[in-house]
Amino acid sequence: MTNLLTELPYFPKISPITVTQFDINELFRDGIPTSKIASDGILAFHSVTFATSNAKEMARYLESVMGFREIAFRSLESDSPLVGAHVVQNGNVTFVIVNNLEIPDGERCNVDIHQKLALAFGKSPNGVEDACLAGQFASVREKFSRIDRLDALTSVQNTQLCQLATDAINAWKIHRFVNRHGMGVSNISFEVDDVDETFQKSVSNGATSLQLPAIHRDEFGSVKMALVSSPNHDCTYTLIQNLDYSGAYLPHFKASLSKFDNNVVMFHEIDHCVQNFSWNEMLPNASFYAAAFGLHKFWSVDDNDVSTGNTALRSMVMANSNGKVRIPINEPVKSKFRGQIEEFHDYCGGPGVQHVALSTRDILHSVASLQTRGLKFNRISEEYYVNLKERLDRDQIDLYEDFERIRELQILVDFDPATKYLTPCGKYRCHYLLQIFSEPFHDRPTFFIEIIQRHHHNGFGKGTFKGLFESIELQQRKRGTLVPIE
Repeated sequence: MTNLLTELPYFPKISPITVTQFDINELFRDGIPTSKIASDGILAFHSVTFATSNAKEMARYLESVMGFREIAFRSLESDSPLVGAHVVQNGNVTFVIVNNLEIPDGERCNVDIHQKLALAFGKSPNGVEDACLAGQFASVREKFSRIDRLDALTSVQNTQLCQLATDAINAWKIHRFVNRHGMGVSNISFEVDDVDETFQKSVSNGATSLQLPAIHRDEFGSVKMALVSSPNHDCTYTLIQNLDYSGAYLPHFKASLSKFDNNVVMFHEIDHCVQNFSWNEMLPNASFYAAAFGLHKFWSVDDNDVSTGNTALRSMVMANSNGKVRIPINEPVKSKFRGQIEEFHDYCGGPGVQHVALSTRDILHSVASLQTRGLKFNRISEEYYVNLKERLDRDQIDLYEDFERIRELQILVDFDPATKYLTPCGKYRCHYLLQIFSEPFHDRPTFFIEIIQRHHHNGFGKGTFKGLFESIELQQRKRGTLVPIE
């Protein structure tokens, strides 16, 4: 009989790929260059998944306000009794919004059903525990109560029960995540070159295995996927290797035709995903990314660089070898007031993804369109733009974008005068970036979106942190959360 689902902890049987402390130290050296070749096996962000209590509503918001288009879904109408999902896309940015369709009722299934569920989870050390969790869903109990013998199932029936068992665990995790954290990023998916190798390396170096590498297929082809997690927070990581898949998203999803057909807001790709942790947790979590996934230190700042005098933080950006995956890791530092990192931790109920940055090739047009559609952004002080203009004039830097339009839209600018060069038209240019941050998506001051455009500038706004922090502190004052530290 083919096991319906295999859960871990996973104990490698052959050649664990162990990363030494020397290897980790090497990944923390300054000046490691990016390469076109993904030597660490991670190619790019594949998608970001949000757990929420109303996936359809959030998907429609992303469509109507941010210009996304729904490309695939799972629901009761597509024979998915436990998990609802809406996949929306804008450019190369893919978000998956999920919610559970059935609430676990906490009931214990009878011995017969429990034994069948335990068999369905195979030889996994977690089989008994997972059977208990899956048995808390009435539809699972009803389905398994009608099965006499698991080994007498057809391949189609076996596949259906496999998906039901997987969905039961996923639904339970969605339910737990939303209860703990509210709406938030519950999963980051990486496109990888070799799932088996990346999975083996990650679980041999600190990651917890949740699903073994397995091939998933439908009429559009097949992909190979595995699921791991960090021991330090509730966000999981899906490793995806596209074998020959040409469908809208992934197997088990139905293609959908969005009613929203607009390209007013155009994004290019996910630039980075920022995670917030608590005190003294930046380096341990950066080390996890280095050991488990081979990410290296790309950029870092401390409280000497990122401080307003009232609040401050430390940040380290971990990146894969080709620079397509960048994950800044923030932690608070001692300051006069409780800052944005502590506030996030309080309202999120622990560490998590604070924001996702979306790159665009025309930030003026994108931000203007988003504002027209109702997305609210943080307001920046007039003093910031006075100082910015003085610095640009002093260094004789001319931006491609109109400065007054930048000021009007409240966009932040960080530039590197050391890269200044003279153009044929007689103007001085340099490498710079433009960025803007939305207000939190919900009443909880947790998740928000960043819009960013880079002109050959690979930093993360070191020169804009003070202006950004002051705008966030203004929001904290309104919320009553900018309080002195005792």
